[in-house]
Amino acid sequence: MSGTTTLLPFQPTEMSPAQLAAVSYLARYSGHTHKLYAFQLQRWFAWCESNGLDPLERIQSAHVELYIRQLGDSGLMDSSVVTMMHAVRGFFRFAHIDGLIVSDPAVYTRLPKVRRDESRTQGLDRLELIRFLQVAQTLTVHHGALAYLLGINALSASEAAAVRIEDYAETLRGHRVLRLVGKGNKPTTMPITVPVLRVLETCRG
Repeated sequence: MSGTTTLLPFQPTEMSPAQLAAVSYLARYSGHTHKLYAFQLQRWFAWCESNGLDPLERIQSAHVELYIRQLGDSGLMDSSVVTMMHAVRGFFRFAHIDGLIVSDPAVYTRLPKVRRDESRTQGLDRLELIRFLQVAQTLTVHHGALAYLLGINALSASEAAAVRIEDYAETLRGHRVLRLVGKGNKPTTMPITVPVLRVLETCRG
């Protein structure tokens, strides 16, 4: 356990103030949100470490602005940059509320403006979906399974990636079903069609 990017497991005697603040912030969340925010904070911690900065103390708005610019320069879309900053801004906000820092350096930082084009949020048509599934299966069996969970069962990316073998082992009223924890930490059960089950079994093998 070395380096400022280490957040878990919880070992307070070996943690810096920044790590303790991160663990305190992440404790407010669970499930997929916890994993996503932990990843976002780890990226912030790694950037600070590479630039000789403490991730919490003596951070100024200019540092956060430079980090935002680096996210964009790394190839992320504007919407992804905004998403990546969710945990970083929350981290500083609660650290300020808890009295760990005098001021919040991220509160007035400028994020990219995301203009939502409704025409781009439409789903795939039938031929596009078929092509999407076909191409995914030419990559790996894992890509094929993910594509079917995304395209047929309409799971989010994080939900599809978290599916385990035991999650679809149950049969309900003669049909195989998939049990998962959806958005808001709500348990969900949905039927699995034969094509989806087939690619899942192929992936399992």
